[in-house]
Amino acid sequence: MPTERRRIIFSDNEIVSAALAHCRATGIPVPDADVQELCIGTDTDCGLLLTFAVDTPDQIDEVRIDADNVLAALVSYCRTQSVPLPNAAAKRLDPRDGALSMVFELQRQRGSVTSTIAA
Repeated sequence: MPTERRRIIFSDNEIVSAALAHCRATGIPVPDADVQELCIGTDTDCGLLLTFAVDTPDQIDEVRIDADNVLAALVSYCRTQSVPLPNAAAKRLDPRDGALSMVFELQRQRGSVTSTIAA
């Protein structure tokens, strides 16, 4: 059976926007400060580490987001930006060349594609 693969590559600014919106929506505490650095996990976790430019040392200056939450954040970001996403697809994160992408794999079911061949 053929497999279709789609990839959406995100810029650092898009990843930060998605992560911050997700944190706010789910109650993950983040400081009221600018993100100073974004680190993308390159292992199987694909988590994020956001480092903030805080004013005082007693403020939280780092927020870790696991891969499941990163995936949820990027899906939500795509929906708010009207980026079409396949519903019935396996989704995974793929860190490659310093960027983060979301990969979708769709397997066509046997008999789901019909064609007419002229005789």
